[in-house]
Order: sequence, then structure tokens, then C-alpha cells
Amino acid sequence: MTRTIVIFSTYAPSEEFGGPARIFHMRRVIERRGHRVSHVVIDTDGVRGATTANDLRITASTRTRPIDHLYTDVELGATVGADQHQVDKVVAYLRRQRADLVILEQPFLVPVVRRALAQVPIPVLYSCQNVEYQLRKDLEQFSPMRTRSPLRYEEVRALEIEAVAMSAAVTSICTSDQTRLQLDFGVESVVVPNGSTVAEARLDLQHQRDHAYFAFAGSSYWPNTEGFADIATPSLAFLPPNVRIEICGSVCKALLDHRRLLNHSDINLARMSMNGFVPMNELIGLMVNSIAVLVPVFLGEGSNLKSADALACGAPVIMTRRATHGYEDVLAIDDEGVTVVDTPAEFRAAMKLAVATGRPSGLVGAKRRQMLAWSNRLQPLATLIETLA
Repeated sequence: MTRTIVIFSTYAPSEEFGGPARIFHMRRVIERRGHRVSHVVIDTDGVRGATTANDLRITASTRTRPIDHLYTDVELGATVGADQHQVDKVVAYLRRQRADLVILEQPFLVPVVRRALAQVPIPVLYSCQNVEYQLRKDLEQFSPMRTRSPLRYEEVRALEIEAVAMSAAVTSICTSDQTRLQLDFGVESVVVPNGSTVAEARLDLQHQRDHAYFAFAGSSYWPNTEGFADIATPSLAFLPPNVRIEICGSVCKALLDHRRLLNHSDINLARMSMNGFVPMNELIGLMVNSIAVLVPVFLGEGSNLKSADALACGAPVIMTRRATHGYEDVLAIDDEGVTVVDTPAEFRAAMKLAVATGRPSGLVGAKRRQMLAWSNRLQPLATLIETLA
């Protein structure tokens, strides 16, 4: 039976990387099962991502109080949920679509979904991407604000409790989150792991730089910036002067301003190349031809999407044990060229060893690349949907 499914998220789908890639491929996998899928995107930026004429996009401002970047998504959901006009638009859209199932990607949109579904009762599937309250609690140390409530992360926990309570089913991103959801909220969940767009891309192994380099890509999200700062403390002088770290994404600007990297800025800048945002094919080429791709994530919840991209790119990988969360099954089958460490000191030692030994002459990790295709990783979600709605 064909079902109509509406995915609610705080970002638009995109075929490339991160959470937007996950919902893009969710849509593709579900549609291949014969169902109809559309998106309700509620965000603060009406430009990023790709929506269709059949989707609903609501762009809202959250600047009604001092900006708290750590809780912008919470304020977004509260702002739109309190706006009757916007809620009416969501209700009209759900009726027009004749939706059979709502997939809620983040708990932040609970205020909107709650009010809309009071008028149009539709089953909900909570697609948990992180145990968010614990993540916010951990990250507050990197984003201090005198005006912030000391227990603001409890707002997020309340939203997560409500997301679980309103849902007919819950999915988790990895087994550690599955366990935490059970312990914290008493709910069983189906693990729907992350995959990688890189897994289905063409890999071209060739020399693209006149120097040996590591590759590191990421957003300015604190686990990325702080993890890199951890391996660069006290400085990057442990690397030879002719070895660089090629860095891509919005993490570049954040690292240039990072207090720990500024301590020895001359040494660090001599070993870093800041590329900013680069096209997907260029980034993949940079990764596949590196000595190794770096995933220095020492904190945070859930499953890191950059880990999947690194593991799928055909190059060796140096990653923390924290960064392997969600990919234990993949590494159990194929850990070729993967070095897993626990501390920044071990991370630096692994990088020094990789420089000394050089990268392999061919691609590595063919089996895990196949496993990490989104079409494989998202099958549990497609199967679960057919038991609902």
C-alpha cells in the first residue's frame, strides 16, 4: 500500500553531506519502496539545501532575545510553534498532502508538530539523531553565556520526552544512543545507522598536491573544532614542515580564530591549508589522495557523519574511538587502513607513523565502502515505516 510520508526537519535535504544528506537519502530509499515523501523544512536560512515545489519551507527569525547559538534550534521551534499563522500553514499542508505518517527528525520541532497534529491526527515516527540534551550539556562549556539559564539543556530534555511520548515508533542512530534512549526515556528504538554519499562516488587516486598531506573536513561544530585543537595542542610542530593538513568546510574560520591554535600561530599556520567550502568532487579527491583522513572527535553524542565519509573514501583513516560510534559493524567486517585511538597523544603518534610509512599505493576499505552506501544503511527505516501508518 502506498503511503504519504512527511519529514519535518530544521534543514533542507541535500545530496552531499551531513544531516541534509541523510534526509535526502531517506526520501530516496522510502520512495523506492513505492511511497510518496515530502518535506516540511523550518529553518532560519531559506537558501541552503534543495526543496521541491511540493515541499513546505518556513523561514523564521529567532532574534526575539539575545542570540544563543547553542540553542538557536530550540528557539526556532518555539517561535514557529507559537505562531498561529505558521501552524495553520503546516496543518493545511498536511491535509493537502493527505499525510499518513510524520517523521520528526529533531525534537526542536515538537511545538510545531504538537499543535499541527492536534488538528490533523497523524502517527509520528521520531527519528532521533542524537540524545540532544546530553550533547547540549556537554557543549555549554565551549559556548558560555552569562544570560543563559544554568539548566537550559533541560528544555531540550523536555522536548525529547515529548517527542518520545507522541511517537508510535522511535529510531536511533547507533547502539550507544539506543541504550541511552532506553535508560533515559524508557523507549525501545530501531537502529537506523548513518551512511555516506562518498560511498557511491567515483574515486580517482592520483597525486593532486606537490606536498604530502592529511585531510580534515567539517563544520564549525564544537566537537570538530575542539577535537582538532586537542591534537594541535601545544602545536602542530610534531609534523615535518613539508607536511600539511588540508582543511575544508566552515571549520576553517573557527580554527583560525581558536585561542589554542593562536598560541603558536606561526607553527600551526605553516602546517595548515585552509580551503573553506569546496565542491563535493574536489573534497572527495582531496580525501582519497591524502596520507590519511583525520576524524579527531573526542566528545559529543550520536554518530558522526564525517566518520562515514572518511571510512568510505578509499584512503587510510585516523579516528578516535568516539568517532567509531555507529560504525562498529562496518569496522568488524573491514578495518583496512583504519587506526583507532583514545587520546590526543595517541592521535599525534598515529599521524607521525603515517607520515613515516606513507599512504598505500591503492585504495583501501572496499568492503566497508559498499556497506556504507545510504541505500544499505537506511533499509531498517524503510522496513519500519511499513509497519506504521
